[in-house]
Amino acid sequence: IAKHMQHLRAIINEAIRHGHIPQDRDPFRMYSIKKEKTEHRYLTPPELRLMEQHHCTGKAERIRLAFLFCCYTGLRFSDFRALRCENLKDIDGTTWLMIRTQKTGYSVKIPLSVIFEGKAMKLIKQAGSIEQLADIPCNSDTNRYVKALALEAGIQKRVTFHTARHTCATCLVHQGVPITTVQKILGHTKISTTQL
Repeated sequence: IAKHMQHLRAIINEAIRHGHIPQDRDPFRMYSIKKEKTEHRYLTPPELRLMEQHHCTGKAERIRLAFLFCCYTGLRFSDFRALRCENLKDIDGTTWLMIRTQKTGYSVKIPLSVIFEGKAMKLIKQAGSIEQLADIPCNSDTNRYVKALALEAGIQKRVTFHTARHTCATCLVHQGVPITTVQKILGHTKISTTQL
């Protein structure tokens, strides 16, 4: 709600600047937007292993592989679904995932064959191609599958597809990767976002 209100306030301010709304009629004059602290859920290494060891079939298995791929790369759902073979580049024997993020337009470069011992590369091979790996349903449908997969795997917390992104960041920090490197991998424009 706070994010929507911020967007609306920006539009109102623009209308005031252009003279469409008088300054004294600003609906946000006496209103402050309150943001609640949100809990960033992530999988611990033992929980991640439970998800890695939990095998299923069909669409559920494709979604499990997609979720794990994002645990190893930190990609957002929208960026993950947009992946194509052109995003993979081989440089000096290292396979890199290169993508411009949809949300921020930030250019992200992830060394797939190095990060998390190359587990993301193994998932691409297992799926057949990056396009097949990225071929998953819409976010709400995918989240229903992820929630069920987590419960089946024995994970006792609310898990969504975005949990994979937080899992990646948290695991990298715990492995001693500098926060600035994690920021670049996640495509954050501000270090404070990464620190959360």
